[in-house]
Amino acid sequence: MITLPEVLWSLTVPALKQLMALLPDAPSAGRKDEIIQTLVRGLSLSGLIALWKRLDEQERLAVGEALYAANGVFDPIQFQAKHGRLPVFETEIKRYHKAPTQLSLFLFACGSDRCVPVDLHASLKSFVPAPKPTMIATVEMPPASLNDTAMTVRLTEHEAFAELTVMLRLVEEGKMQVSDKTSMPTASTLRMLENHLVGGDFYPDEPPKKPRGDCIGPIKPFAWPMLLLGADLAQRKGTGLALTKDGQKAMANSPAEMIRSIWRRWIESTLLDEFSRVDKIKGQKAKGQVMTSVRKRRETIAWVLRLCPADKWISVEELSRYMRAAGHRFEVTHDPWALYLFDSNYGSLGYSGSHGWNILQHRYILCLLFEYVATLGMIDVAHIDPGQAPQDFSDMWGADNLEFLSRYDGLAFFRITPLGAYCLGSADKYVSASLPSQVRLSVLPTLLVKVVNGEPSMEEALTLDAWGTRETEHSWRLDRQKAIVSIERGRDIDDLLMFLRARDEQPLPDTTESFVANCRKNAKALKVMDTMLLVECQDQTTAEFIATHKLNVGLCQHVGERKLIVPLKKKEKFKLFGVAPFSRTLF
Repeated sequence: MITLPEVLWSLTVPALKQLMALLPDAPSAGRKDEIIQTLVRGLSLSGLIALWKRLDEQERLAVGEALYAANGVFDPIQFQAKHGRLPVFETEIKRYHKAPTQLSLFLFACGSDRCVPVDLHASLKSFVPAPKPTMIATVEMPPASLNDTAMTVRLTEHEAFAELTVMLRLVEEGKMQVSDKTSMPTASTLRMLENHLVGGDFYPDEPPKKPRGDCIGPIKPFAWPMLLLGADLAQRKGTGLALTKDGQKAMANSPAEMIRSIWRRWIESTLLDEFSRVDKIKGQKAKGQVMTSVRKRRETIAWVLRLCPADKWISVEELSRYMRAAGHRFEVTHDPWALYLFDSNYGSLGYSGSHGWNILQHRYILCLLFEYVATLGMIDVAHIDPGQAPQDFSDMWGADNLEFLSRYDGLAFFRITPLGAYCLGSADKYVSASLPSQVRLSVLPTLLVKVVNGEPSMEEALTLDAWGTRETEHSWRLDRQKAIVSIERGRDIDDLLMFLRARDEQPLPDTTESFVANCRKNAKALKVMDTMLLVECQDQTTAEFIATHKLNVGLCQHVGERKLIVPLKKKEKFKLFGVAPFSRTLF
């Protein structure tokens, strides 16, 4: 920290005279040492109080924020995020000539910063109030639409519980294929995983809406394999994934415990920099250390999420503002000049206005929340199409034809779930947020479910949407096809029965009980037992020799004349005894 005399001696005589002109009844001239002595006398306790009364509210806030900061330095980024605009330190008196404002007698120029000299702290703290802490603004419900686009709300907690079990089973069955260089899931695996998600991906897999438009691409199907790898529940074997010992043990644990473990291990993982998923920003893998530590970024965001009130909706813009206002900042890159859009020579993010918090840090926050925190069921989300989100990047060179800067731009609001509070450490134990329902339903023999009293909560409406088709604002008809899809994606149809019984005072009609029984039966009519390796031998004698050998007992089955089928999970133990088969295929 610097003292007042040290600050004043570092200034030029013209600058000192400008400051002295702000003091009442101060002489207009003098030697440098005389001017400094005058300023020191003028900034005594009584002088500071008199000058304080001349400041406007914004200037007083600026003094208070710097005075009570740990280092006594004014932080413009933090101040603007907290109070909306910056105070004025200089006013233009004529072209190319500026004069300091009264605020400059409290916050002095210290190199590139402005600070309160340490020897003024005691006097100022005797009458300058400490600033109020910044708070996170919340809302009870997100708006129905944003930018004239309908908002989609996803409640993720129970989806994550069901999907985690499904994902571990798919790994166990050897159905997840990844790149041998990047460990990222292949295109065919992404398509397969989307079909196993309880509620589908956050956005449907559709072609671009405009010619040469941007595809949003997968979010949850990409996140699950990476999370399992990052948490050491799965490991790469060739181009496929297999469960580790931790993964096998985890399947016996409660879903809440598994997800908490995955989250904590992901924070420490170096498997993936989530910002690489903002793939329109190039140069991230340039030579040198371009990107910052992902662990530090995750730890900062995780700490702020822990401070967020559970069960309240928060806009992502508000979270981003709070992080700057409360001093919870982080960097994404060491060198923004290495990053670029479209062309490294012209579209560099090093130019002013191209590497601000909204472009780099905010996009990282969006990605981490939407693709990983939401996939784990730690936050509910409300989102719109990313192409309809505010285009704060449109002035950047190379962004002319971009519909969105990242596939996560549509994330608008989030809400910490009970599971999220447990994983983040703001709750000591996991308690599901199932509250007594105030809505009353009438289930008719025609499979029509009508609301007869109260208003269904968001969770209740989404439950009815999963099992039926909406006919009116307050009625749904149970649908066999939707029910079977829900069962195949991991939902339990017995939950539907309990849901309806808890909200209908009358016994459920026989047709409803029959509907549930038939859906359960039809969903289980066909069962994929295993993935098989088909081996075609040179002749029938070779096939019989291999199939009947004592080392292959229970490992394969002889079908047809020359073919053997081997369960994929047993292929490592299966012996060919040096005989080269004609072909091997999976089915």
